[in-house]
Amino acid sequence: MSRKMFASAIACVALAASAISHAQDGAENLDSVVVTGSRIAYRDLLDTPAVSITRPGDYLLLPFELVNDTRSEEGRRDEIHATIRKMINAAGSRFEIVHGDSYVTRLDASNFTVPLAADAGDKKERPDTSHVALFVRTAIGGTPDKAEALTRALREFVDRAERIGRTEIDVEKETALSLSRPERFRHEIIRAIADDTAKVRAALGDGCEVAIEGLGSRIEWQRVSAAELMLYIPYTMEIRGCGSPRRVGSGE
Repeated sequence: MSRKMFASAIACVALAASAISHAQDGAENLDSVVVTGSRIAYRDLLDTPAVSITRPGDYLLLPFELVNDTRSEEGRRDEIHATIRKMINAAGSRFEIVHGDSYVTRLDASNFTVPLAADAGDKKERPDTSHVALFVRTAIGGTPDKAEALTRALREFVDRAERIGRTEIDVEKETALSLSRPERFRHEIIRAIADDTAKVRAALGDGCEVAIEGLGSRIEWQRVSAAELMLYIPYTMEIRGCGSPRRVGSGE
């Protein structure tokens, strides 16, 4: 591949990124994706591409569950919803109560009456029980070094929460992270891939061809610290003309 052809290839990368971005403007709004679980292990890193970026999450979240075993279903519903409303009022501007799984909705006075599930998980000895899984979250504000202090604040908020009737609160041990509109980092990741490809090409010389695939894939993420996420596109890089072809960038 000549230097002119390589420059053209990098330009194509940029154009592809722009086209993907415009196509996604009309897609569903990916508000806040929630990343639960522990931090990424070394073996998991082997399955990720060579190029990624690390950014703080937008929010740190503490998962918890409201459980109520009042005799009547209506009573359980009213007491859990009243507890949610109390928590929303107590949250003020520092905390938010959110509901959902991978994509969450912030609760307020207009939408706090979320649907409840019956039979609290594996607690089969309590058949007349209703429950709901929620998060309390606070903004990280670009300061991941404050994650420990933020975690303590979240736990203290839940500990002080007013329980209505027979409502109980079960708090998870692990926190979670959320990131708003992860696709906003697409151009930044593709620029990093293009820069890495240029360095590989310069190191290998004119006799080698470098091709990258997979840039049309959506961004993926892994948690790498208490408050940070590793963001990447699962691309592959193939090098030809330098001997036997080999692929790098995807853990291969």
